[in-house]
Amino acid sequence: MIPLVLMAGFLGAGKTRFLTEAVPQLAARGVRPRIILNDFENATIDAARLGALDALVTPLNGECVCCGSLRELLQTLYDVPPDPGSVMLIEANGSTETDELLGHLTTDGRLSHFTLPLQLTVVDAARWQKRWWHNALERAQVSTATQVYLNWTHKLSGARLAEVQQSLREVNARAAFVDTPLYVQQLADLVHAVRDDATRGGRVTGAEARASYAQAKHTHPFGSVSLPMPAAVSRAAFEQFVLALPQSVVRAKGLVRFADDPGPMHVWHRVPNGQTLRLDQSWPHADAQPTALFIGVDMPVAELAMAIDALRV
Repeated sequence: MIPLVLMAGFLGAGKTRFLTEAVPQLAARGVRPRIILNDFENATIDAARLGALDALVTPLNGECVCCGSLRELLQTLYDVPPDPGSVMLIEANGSTETDELLGHLTTDGRLSHFTLPLQLTVVDAARWQKRWWHNALERAQVSTATQVYLNWTHKLSGARLAEVQQSLREVNARAAFVDTPLYVQQLADLVHAVRDDATRGGRVTGAEARASYAQAKHTHPFGSVSLPMPAAVSRAAFEQFVLALPQSVVRAKGLVRFADDPGPMHVWHRVPNGQTLRLDQSWPHADAQPTALFIGVDMPVAELAMAIDALRV
């Protein structure tokens, strides 16, 4: 398999700058970097800059890869041949909504030759949460990260740096702070650990959840799990279950029927702030069954399965 890395960060955070440091270090460890570079206008320019460092770079000009350029991104990933010893880095543009994109990267069956995605978020420490109406997007890009790289720290006092680090931990206590050498070593270790694995694990069903995670050949902090829901559930109990999901679940959605009106099926999802359940009536295909899909960092999969079992009426 090929490790799959989503690189996020607000406009100007320094994602390309980070890559110019990381790519030569990866090559020095025998890792072949592949990079998909998404930007509104200058993807080709930055691609030439990175390509000069012996990386295989594919530029995607246009809209962000979580929406307008998603199909092009996925097709590019589908076309990547099996290449043990390489790593795929997706540099998303600064407006990318990472939870939506991670949903596609974790559940698309045609991406099984990649690992489940890691997410590195690059943060401009000097401007963290000083972006007015864009502060919520900046926090969201951190909330799904497995690792965080703080950039431009030389501009900060010790007190301000500590304040930024504490703020980031409040947004995502599970993300690890990394510098370039540490992150490069982690990627190199992952490349070597999965090079002989044929396909990813991680998307499992029902009772397989605990066994699949326990038997994994390498540890991976990010994952997705699809669990069957009971045929019909109590509306009140289901709402309580969704709103009580742990913060490690960064995206939750699925199909559900309610015992008080078991005819219609509903599409459900927890909105990103975790405080609201949204329901939309659906007319799915005949084979569709009630289900719950969870995506997140270090999720308690067995506990989620037990909580769903407790919904049976």
